[in-house]
Amino acid sequence: MWSSRPSGLDPDVYHLQAEARACVGLGEQAFFMGGVGMAAAIAALEHWSEKPLLWATIQFIDHGLLGDAFELELEKIGGGRNVIQAGARLKRGGDILQNMSAALGGRDNSPEHQFATMPDTRPPQDCDLKQDEAMSQPGNLIDQFERRTAMEDSEAGIEHMWIRPKFEVDISAPLLALMSDFFLGAHPRSRGGTSLDNTFRLCSIHPTEWVLAVTHISSFTNGAVHGTQAQFAQDGTLLSVSSQTGLLPRR
Repeated sequence: MWSSRPSGLDPDVYHLQAEARACVGLGEQAFFMGGVGMAAAIAALEHWSEKPLLWATIQFIDHGLLGDAFELELEKIGGGRNVIQAGARLKRGGDILQNMSAALGGRDNSPEHQFATMPDTRPPQDCDLKQDEAMSQPGNLIDQFERRTAMEDSEAGIEHMWIRPKFEVDISAPLLALMSDFFLGAHPRSRGGTSLDNTFRLCSIHPTEWVLAVTHISSFTNGAVHGTQAQFAQDGTLLSVSSQTGLLPRR
């Protein structure tokens, strides 16, 4: 759903289409989910630079609609031999819908250590299906993933949620970034809100069927929700950490 293709004319431009499985919402109101745009930009940058993602942050400026055609404009901003800094803009015609900055690459033979630990929680098969599917329709984005609630404490602003794609796909930076954009579903008050940004930091690409998203809502402030999330493989391997701000839905 996040696959883009080089334009063939300009190596720094990729093309993308808003398919039904990349959209959420009902009927003619279906819109292109920002997390898919982030996944598409990451995938395009990794292909274009031939380097793996380290970090990306994106502004969700406006949303596209079902059937829209987009362009991804990529540029190298700086960096050195091992790590580059780059940018990606998702555009519809002359309008910028999303603006992303990223770093790609890394240094070989450097020490690795995981400090974060996965919380002790019930396995996915023992958890109930997540019940916030108001935006779900057969074949749309929400319908592409199975989500199960392991723990939800609305008073503390904490949710542990298992998530897996229903389609065959390997764990990758684009997939993890897309799944991190389910952040606003972690609290009843923020469901149906509008994401303003997402900052995603890749820690590991590790095979796993299910991903545990551990979300901590930090605050509701001035009509916005701030929070952080960590993603773990089933064996406890840390996959990513991210943070996001969104607008709370009007009551």
